[in-house]
Amino acid sequence: MKRALRYTAALLGALLVALVIYVLATLPPGVDTDPFLARGADYTVRIIRDDFGVPHIYGQTDADTAFGLAYAHAEDDFPTIQEVLLATRGTLAAVRGAGAAQTDYLVRLMRVWPAVDAGYESRLSPHTRAIAEAYADGINLYAAQHPGEVLPYVLPVTGKDVIAGFTFKAPLFYGFDGVLGELFSGEARQLARQGEAALQFTAAAQPEIGSQGVAVAPHRSSDGATRLLVNSHQPLTGPVAWYEARLVSQEGWDIAGGTFPGSPLILHGHNRHLGWSNTVNKPDLVDVYQLELNPENPDQYRLDGEWVDLEVASADILVRLLGPLRWTFKEPLYFSRHGPVLKLDHGAYALRWAGMGEIRMLEQMLAINKALNMAEFEAALALGAQPSINYVYADAQGNIAHYYNAMFPRRQEGWDWSADLPGDRSELIWQDYLPFSAVPMTVNPASGFVFNANNTPFVSSVGEGQPLPEDFSATLGIETRLTNRAHRLRRLLRAEETVSAEDFRRIKYDLRYDEDLPGMQRYREFIAAGLEPADADLAEAFELLGSWDGATDRDNNAAALALLTLAPLLDFRQEDEDADLTASLRHAAAHLQQHFGRIDPPFGDLNRLRRGDAEWPLDGGPDILRAVYGELDEDTGELVDVAGDSYIMFVAWGEQGQVTSTSMHSFGSATLDENSPHFDDQAPLFAAMREKPVYLELEELLRHASRDYTPQNP
Repeated sequence: MKRALRYTAALLGALLVALVIYVLATLPPGVDTDPFLARGADYTVRIIRDDFGVPHIYGQTDADTAFGLAYAHAEDDFPTIQEVLLATRGTLAAVRGAGAAQTDYLVRLMRVWPAVDAGYESRLSPHTRAIAEAYADGINLYAAQHPGEVLPYVLPVTGKDVIAGFTFKAPLFYGFDGVLGELFSGEARQLARQGEAALQFTAAAQPEIGSQGVAVAPHRSSDGATRLLVNSHQPLTGPVAWYEARLVSQEGWDIAGGTFPGSPLILHGHNRHLGWSNTVNKPDLVDVYQLELNPENPDQYRLDGEWVDLEVASADILVRLLGPLRWTFKEPLYFSRHGPVLKLDHGAYALRWAGMGEIRMLEQMLAINKALNMAEFEAALALGAQPSINYVYADAQGNIAHYYNAMFPRRQEGWDWSADLPGDRSELIWQDYLPFSAVPMTVNPASGFVFNANNTPFVSSVGEGQPLPEDFSATLGIETRLTNRAHRLRRLLRAEETVSAEDFRRIKYDLRYDEDLPGMQRYREFIAAGLEPADADLAEAFELLGSWDGATDRDNNAAALALLTLAPLLDFRQEDEDADLTASLRHAAAHLQQHFGRIDPPFGDLNRLRRGDAEWPLDGGPDILRAVYGELDEDTGELVDVAGDSYIMFVAWGEQGQVTSTSMHSFGSATLDENSPHFDDQAPLFAAMREKPVYLELEELLRHASRDYTPQNP
């Protein structure tokens, strides 16, 4: 008995030693940060923060400026930048646990890092690599100066991390992850049709949140100015929340606008000569192929009448379990000639998507940042490295345009590519993309304005000059629907004989649902039909709902009831054409009575901007030009703004080509520091629908400077 106990104790001891050794082996390696400090000394850059804390980065070279942007952004949002880096590397689960393992798996499934490793030296210019590496050096310097803030596995940051971030995230904007979700859901799949039945456009769903851009030509402006609205709708916080910056170098970089954590340049905004606004577009850019696996060997699939071997690899994902204890989980990865393969209970599917293996997006965006005219801007777009995203463009010469930019696969005609394709035909595995000249675009239309609000490119203005559906193949999967914001922009812009600066602001901050919106037509039908006798207790609420004028101003006493009742018709996140509006009205009235003591509170009591302990009432709502997407606070009953209008910029070039701009952020430059005055100093402006000046001249900036420093001596 004693011998058995000794053996058991020895075995347990050995297991404990093995566990300790394993834990030590999976601990993040120690990193010497002294080289980061030394490397940071090589850059010549000055950071001047204006009175709202917005960083204006002045570098000697473009690389110096990128280094300064990284450092300034890290000062304001280092935690989010770290999360972005870990997610891009596929190491987020090692820090955040099992809940992040799906992201790490997706990075491996998409083969982000093999593409970056293979093409970093050969496919990217030395200038692009210098920008990426300088940005990485800026993050590393901040980390070296603030070691207590650094998460495990983050350091060192490299230029490849920056490039991989674009490769990983770009397809997510047009919905690649959504297609994966549909596959994993296990719902019945539709096999593609071939022939005449396949040759039709589909009413593709619109993005859940949205964005908008508007440009007005000089001949349509009251003062001869060219006007541009930059107004992307994003979450107010997190990895794709806007951060405002100004970038200047002695190599000609001179631009202001918004960027995301991990991005070493301006993603939308303006330079001295031109500007652009981006909106999400979602053509059909993902193809799913149904594979037939060999019943004798499930690692083979049929292609052109033969069994072909799948490439088999392993996704080794380190997952934090408890404290320092981590475990490496291994998940098989399969690849066919189409792309990655998912073996699921209901079938085997291969994926192919626009932008797979593409690593040049930063190079394209740098060319856009430094473009001096329309020809250079279009040449940058023609590089074809960005899988999707609309551009609404304007410049100092008075040119305006809308480009439905996308990497359209060159697909075989005669198939319905919106459904699954048979995986046994190699001719359906497309190999390249259509040229930029093939994308729908509207350039300098006679109407004098262009717009996009996540709507079809076939409605980008009024009158001649817009692309026509019949000129584009159905294989492109181009959206055909209109959002409420598109309805309103078309109506409001064509109603103005000329557009002044104040007209332009009024149009952007329009607060109405359009009478032509299908959801509003359904609302009118509901009111016209009246209540059933069994619902007589809703008479007061029904009368209030019927009095609603379609507006979302904060003082509107019917808007709270209307927005809660009609959310299934008006909010893309809840879209349900078959919604029971009587039941929805009952629930809305009860909610308002419970939380506000009345069914007709001012809309601003329900619609709120919240930052820390402070709150402000808001105008606007889902799919309104003044876009506000709220989440319900179960305790207060309020709709708290989480996405939509988040960074807004109005740009104008005068008759002599001089540029001016104003901007506004939903919160402020200090993303996470509640003790900073810039944590919420722009929130009152945002709530009041007002902007602040963008200081484009150094002398003016210095008169409004709140801080002037270098990263080496902060």
